[in-house]
Amino acid sequence: MMNSSKPMRLNDDTNHGNDNHGNSRRDSSGSYQEATHAVYNPTYTKINSRKKRKTDIRPPIDKASWLSILTLSWVTPLFIKGWKGTLKTEDLTVASYKDSSEMNSHRLEARWAHLLSKHGSKDASLFSALLYIMRSGVICSAFSLAISISSALVSSTVVMRRLIAFTQSPEPDFIYGCLLVVAFTSLQLTTATCLSLGFYLSARVAGRIRAALVAMVYHKILRLRSLKGKSVGEIINLCTNDSQRVFDLGMFLPMGIVGVFICVFSLIASYVILGWTAVLGTISYIMFYPLQIILSKLITRFRQHCIKITDKRVRLMSEVITCIKLIKMYAWEIPFAKQIGAIRNQERRVLEKAGYVQSLSTSMLPVVSIISALFTIILHTSLGYDIDVAQAFTYLALLNATRVIIIGIPFAAKAIAETLVAMPRVKELLLMEEIEPIENKPNNPENAIEISKATFAWDKESTSLSESRIVSLQQQQQQEGKDNQLQRTNGEMEILLDDGSSVVTCLFDINLVVKKGSLVGICGSVGSGKSSLISSLLGRMVKMDGTVALEGSIAYVSQQACIFNATVKENILFCDDYDEERYAKAIDVCNLQEDLDSLAQGDETEIGERGINLSGGQKQRVSMARALYSDADVYLLDDPLSAVDTHVGQHIFRHCIKDALQGNGKSVVFVTHQLQYLADCDYVVLMRDGRILEEGKHNDVMAKDGEYANLIRTFHMDESEDKDEQYTSSNHESKTSLDEASSLTSSMDEIGSKKDVRPNFLRSSSDKLEYEGGLIKDESVEARVNRFQTVLSYIRACGGFIVAFFMLFPFVLFAFGSIFSNWWLSYWFQQGDGGASLLSSNSTSSADLGSILDNPDLWLYQLIYGCAVPALIVITFFKSVVFTKTTLRATTHLHDEVFNKVVSCPMSFFDTTPSGRILNRFSKDMDEVDARLPFHLDSWIQNMLFILFTIGVIAMVFPWFLIAVVFLVSFFVILIALFNRTIIHIKRVDNISRSPWFAHLMTTVQSLSTVHAYGKSDEFMRKFHRLLDENTVPKVMFFIANRWLAFRLDVVIVLVTVTVALCVVFTHGQIPPALAGLSLLYATSLLGLFQYLVRTTVFVDAQFASVERIVDYIKNLTSEAPTKIKGNEPPADWPKQGHVKFEKLKMRYRDNLPLVLQGISFEAKPKENIGIVGRTGSGKSSLGVSLFRLVEKEEGEIKIDDIDISAIGLYDLRSKLAIIPQDPVLFIGTIRYNLDPFMKYSDEEIWNALEKTYMKDMVSKLDNQLEAPVVENGDNFSVGERQLLCMARAVLRKSKILMLDEATAAIDTETDSLVQSTIREAFSDCTLLTIAHRLQTVLDSDKIMVIDDGKVAEFDTPSNLLADSNSLFSFMVANMTRNNEPKDTGDTASHGGN
Repeated sequence: MMNSSKPMRLNDDTNHGNDNHGNSRRDSSGSYQEATHAVYNPTYTKINSRKKRKTDIRPPIDKASWLSILTLSWVTPLFIKGWKGTLKTEDLTVASYKDSSEMNSHRLEARWAHLLSKHGSKDASLFSALLYIMRSGVICSAFSLAISISSALVSSTVVMRRLIAFTQSPEPDFIYGCLLVVAFTSLQLTTATCLSLGFYLSARVAGRIRAALVAMVYHKILRLRSLKGKSVGEIINLCTNDSQRVFDLGMFLPMGIVGVFICVFSLIASYVILGWTAVLGTISYIMFYPLQIILSKLITRFRQHCIKITDKRVRLMSEVITCIKLIKMYAWEIPFAKQIGAIRNQERRVLEKAGYVQSLSTSMLPVVSIISALFTIILHTSLGYDIDVAQAFTYLALLNATRVIIIGIPFAAKAIAETLVAMPRVKELLLMEEIEPIENKPNNPENAIEISKATFAWDKESTSLSESRIVSLQQQQQQEGKDNQLQRTNGEMEILLDDGSSVVTCLFDINLVVKKGSLVGICGSVGSGKSSLISSLLGRMVKMDGTVALEGSIAYVSQQACIFNATVKENILFCDDYDEERYAKAIDVCNLQEDLDSLAQGDETEIGERGINLSGGQKQRVSMARALYSDADVYLLDDPLSAVDTHVGQHIFRHCIKDALQGNGKSVVFVTHQLQYLADCDYVVLMRDGRILEEGKHNDVMAKDGEYANLIRTFHMDESEDKDEQYTSSNHESKTSLDEASSLTSSMDEIGSKKDVRPNFLRSSSDKLEYEGGLIKDESVEARVNRFQTVLSYIRACGGFIVAFFMLFPFVLFAFGSIFSNWWLSYWFQQGDGGASLLSSNSTSSADLGSILDNPDLWLYQLIYGCAVPALIVITFFKSVVFTKTTLRATTHLHDEVFNKVVSCPMSFFDTTPSGRILNRFSKDMDEVDARLPFHLDSWIQNMLFILFTIGVIAMVFPWFLIAVVFLVSFFVILIALFNRTIIHIKRVDNISRSPWFAHLMTTVQSLSTVHAYGKSDEFMRKFHRLLDENTVPKVMFFIANRWLAFRLDVVIVLVTVTVALCVVFTHGQIPPALAGLSLLYATSLLGLFQYLVRTTVFVDAQFASVERIVDYIKNLTSEAPTKIKGNEPPADWPKQGHVKFEKLKMRYRDNLPLVLQGISFEAKPKENIGIVGRTGSGKSSLGVSLFRLVEKEEGEIKIDDIDISAIGLYDLRSKLAIIPQDPVLFIGTIRYNLDPFMKYSDEEIWNALEKTYMKDMVSKLDNQLEAPVVENGDNFSVGERQLLCMARAVLRKSKILMLDEATAAIDTETDSLVQSTIREAFSDCTLLTIAHRLQTVLDSDKIMVIDDGKVAEFDTPSNLLADSNSLFSFMVANMTRNNEPKDTGDTASHGGN
């Protein structure tokens, strides 16, 4: 079953020696099992059942006969299943191979490549490539539509004219009349059938080109070297909103093409009917084309502007969702809401302008037809040309028939205009530079890597500065006359003149040789170029000079572990076959077995997005296990041990890196800040400022007594000082061996990360993790808000029922005015020459009435008839303004409500909901509600009123027609009852199947380095093809299912029209010809109006599904506690002292999970520094979660300065606390924006904070200094620099209570010692709670608290705990001392000294 939150099954689409199309796959035990595929492949049309019978497994759309396609009867079984309640999601997710994203994207890519080679990148048109691959489908659809409209025109201009003439004949020939009715019926049925076929073909074409474009964009993303500052939100917006424009192009382009030919036909027909005056009137009607082009250009301009603003809003919203934990901890919800609100206001102003033009464009169609008829008839009569009833109403019928296709012009023009806006954005992405894998082999076969005199550069990243700073920066640059820019990427920098260069050089003259089977250690300070060197070997950088050669496959472990939303096992296998022995070894040497034993489902436990339910150390060890399991030749390890404690790090280094990797002949490049491991490396490299400063064997480099030797000696000196300051346990005999101690501390890596862990995934069957090892909640196909409630919510968002009624009033006036003009024309003809009063009012001969030209009141009839036009124009403008303002009020209200609701949700919501699903509400759903719903709702209301007034007019002429109306309504109700349940199910499947490929796209963008390194692009592409196809099928089926209903309604409308025609024939002599013509005119228009009504109903229903999803969040999401509690506000200067007291605190993360804190009690006195240590899952980070009230307590209390924090508002609490997280969080913007996003501090205060965190020198070298750009996730800074910037942020905050959660894990030892000194000085007036697995960082704390299984195991001064040889803490320190003991320290030290 399709669900939006299914974890990422990384192995679903790999082929394991079976067939070429993945019809079976190997499960985790190595056996084959049948796979569920989203694409039917024609190669396998038959499968054998147990009875050896051949079964056709083609999707219904491929099995349908031509007659079934014409009538869409192949869709009927779906509706029967829906009616019975047996419709399954699987029935809607198998795509035809012809509709698959794989096949169509290959066609589009081939055409795009051809255009690039022929015209070059500048002149190649992506729009023409799309037109090329959709040409056959568009031509077939247009041909079908042309036949449909031609039939309608013939029935209107030929048959209808003869029927009206029949009413004027003195002696009726009923056989002739019946033959006319038969011809009329046949033509109307042809119209309905071909119209249905045309839209069916359009829907399939639209689905194909959308899938092709999105898949091609994804394929390009997989090949990109870098994103060049493009955010995840921008890419999501491009793949959703822009692809929707392309879908609309496929749907409506055939109508625009057919319209041209219909116009020519109309000119000829109008000349035949009335002569040259009608040609002039028809030309005025056709002039609607260029007018629509002008309006569409206006809409395009507004749309271009709006898209830029929308991108900005979605990008910021993506950041808010990703960084929500930090935002909550810093109480930044309101400031961020104001920022998004400001962007939303800009967006709303542009949407308002576009809305006026769009509503005006929609309303002009009926006005234009009335203007054309009025102009023709008044001109005709004013020039003295006679006109009879048959001519007049035949001409009106001609205009109505052409309106069926002309009415699609606004859709086609809008689709073309918006596609032309979207294509340059897509083209820009498609032309970005691709990664170039290293293909050169080393000259020496004994070498794995050879780099010679190489210089590397990063692509320049671009990001938008905050609006408030742009003007000041421009003025500053003008005053200083600076043209040079300094860009930073991955922590390295280079000042370049603004000479148009697109790269930033950061590695210089690199010479490095890595022998096969060797271990090369790389060290250096923060920002020295270590990670960039790894990136250069991955092909992620631009090689400016020199040569690079590499032999063998690559495995890569990034500094911030790359974890996917899949099971632990699938994260480790990473699309490879399961090998039990190799898997068990990876688990063992990466020290993961104990962690897996603690998980509810072991290695089948689902990991959330970005590994939210794993600790930082666990994530890094899973990443290491993945690398080991891949059995690659070359291993690139970027500081993999920074997130684990010393003991676990030593275990991984010894058993994984040394034994399992190097011991098996693997070549390892090992970047590290843990200097104790460098002595065991075969070769060491010291980097500084993008250059290799020193290199060689450890002892040889130490002997040079250079910077490397000083670094190593400083490190060991700090270690010895820590041991001298404390009473070590080395003087005491332990009753427990170090091996036993290590078992107690085997997982000291901390839980805290950007997404806090939900620890202890329960060890007993009674305490199993909720969802049986799953974390992400499924997005149900069934709605939690019904459609009636959704409509009511939308009306309330508009301002209530009074406002809604006021909005509808001009629509009623507009419909009445349109109907009145035709009624007045019929009344005019009934008056004849003005002597009709002497005759019976039921005279049947127009000759008896005389010519209207002889009527003395001709001017009066012309005047009243002509006044309808200015009245309608005024009403049109009034309607456009009222409707646009009302709908924009609704969309603004819904956006603000859903945003406030989402950001006020507890962290459990973000932990169990994929970010792609949340972002879906603010990108795709908001786009539907903003731009598409008002457009279609306008048309729907307008046409619904037209139909009601039309039926009313016909009923006035033929009261018995109401019987047919009753039949029509009854059949309509039955069809809707059969249709409604199924179509709602299809639309919901469409909505929820969108989120998985959103999430997969986001995961891919965030994990490109890992995907490239392991060579898994093909597997990710196949995965994306499957997810996209599973979304394409219900999307296309939604439109086809609506055509199923429309066709059947059309047949009913034809029967109703036939009824009117029969009434005209058999009531000959009983009604005036003018009224007969009026009734026939409106009866024939019903077919087109109903077609359009059903089509707009489809779109309105689709857009209300997005409203429903937004309202669902507004109504059903739970919120945190209030931000402020009136009457319980703490004093403004609270807390004065920073006294923290936990009393018997118990806390669990969710109802079905166990307690993670089990009666914690301790007291932190003012200005005390409390070091917090403990094994993985012991509850250390849960203390911070409770302190910041990210999860509410179950029992007990926390007091700060004697105030119970549960009694005050969340803002009052969180705004007075500060935290430095283990995983640093930076926002898109500038350095200043990241330190002071809400402009509270002066430049002097910011520079002081940077100085205290040793970032002042680096930032001051940047050209724009505090205004230097920061890209998404801070990727243009090293992880260490990001942590220092986060520390500067905390310094600025000046809180009395500060929590440090492994805040220096990614910082080199030298900088760490300086930062620790800063922490002691800068936060000397603060109460510090320091979570650590680097024990040396907490040895100078006032007290140490050891947490074990959610309880305080030990709490005392470090000296007292170390004095007790049986204490857990003394075991940890003793173990750390042994593991960090340098190899041959004395010799190397003395050697270096000499």
